[in-house]
Amino acid sequence: MLPFKESPPFTLGIEIELQVLRPGDLSLAPGGPVILNRALREPELRDFVKPEFIRSMIELVTPVCASVAEAEKWLREALGKLWQIAEEKGFRLYAASLHPFSRASEQKVWEDPRYEALREELQIVGRRFISQGLHIHLGMPSPEDCLLAYRWFRLYTPLFLAFTTSSPFYEGEFTGFYSYRSKLFEALPLAGYPRDFKSYREFEALVELLLAQRIILQPRDLWWDVRPHPLFGTLELRVCDLPGRFSEILAVAALARAWAVTVLSEREEPPEVPMEVLRYNKWQAARHGLAGFFVDPVTGRRNTFREIFREFLFRCAGGFEETGERHYVLPLERVAEEGTSAHRQVNLYLESQDFRDVISSLQGEFWS
Repeated sequence: MLPFKESPPFTLGIEIELQVLRPGDLSLAPGGPVILNRALREPELRDFVKPEFIRSMIELVTPVCASVAEAEKWLREALGKLWQIAEEKGFRLYAASLHPFSRASEQKVWEDPRYEALREELQIVGRRFISQGLHIHLGMPSPEDCLLAYRWFRLYTPLFLAFTTSSPFYEGEFTGFYSYRSKLFEALPLAGYPRDFKSYREFEALVELLLAQRIILQPRDLWWDVRPHPLFGTLELRVCDLPGRFSEILAVAALARAWAVTVLSEREEPPEVPMEVLRYNKWQAARHGLAGFFVDPVTGRRNTFREIFREFLFRCAGGFEETGERHYVLPLERVAEEGTSAHRQVNLYLESQDFRDVISSLQGEFWS
């Protein structure tokens, strides 16, 4: 059996993975351990700053929050403090899902047995994986509720990806993707678009099999775009790139929360959609961003992510009415008109031909 820790419904947790940079040339720097050691001396950060796969990353996780407003208040203070610590230690923090020019081969893995074992197993695939993301946990009152929400979220993960893309460059090259991070991630074992399950017991049976065969050591080794998280009693949305603006991070959290409220209030079964259609939708989000095409799993209509987004907001109306967080999503309406971090990065580079100018500009607008 796979126990599911039931949580208060629709509580919220946000995980933000940040890049650590040298202040001079703005390249990736192995300063994560230094920043973490200093942050551990701060009572308000001690339990919420975490190591990540490479030393040029650091992760900040919120406590369990009852609302987006509560998460906003906590994150403003915690991120501000973490920014200050990084600068005191001679580093800068940067919010994007791939660094535009640093070499993956030059990054050092965090000294942790789990990460070192992963690097040994993944070899060149792991060495190339230097990306950062945004993860959102939503409290679920029961495993059955979590599975129903999971089944609906998996149909619309490409929409969340399209509105958060921030990884168009890799090792100094324009990749042709708005989210190259998502393609790097799919090279990892047990990652990417997840399968459907008709019941929580079916999901539980799969995890039990994988554990018994030592294919995974723990359920969190399933690196899916969205997944039930039995240990926390949450549904975890993992598909998103890391937006370049704080307001957009909150907007994604508010949208995810409203969608969860909506689908668990309506209690409808999701349609069965061929995996080929779902993977097409995700490819379009990663490759073309907001201009990509999305085949709506419910209506069957094919339209751009920009247009589908307007319909999706209408579908979430009941959820927003319950959460009272519709105003938090306004930055995503701006994104629909002006573009994501990836669009801004590409446009800035076309103007300056200098990745350092791109990074400086995006750092300056994080709190805007």
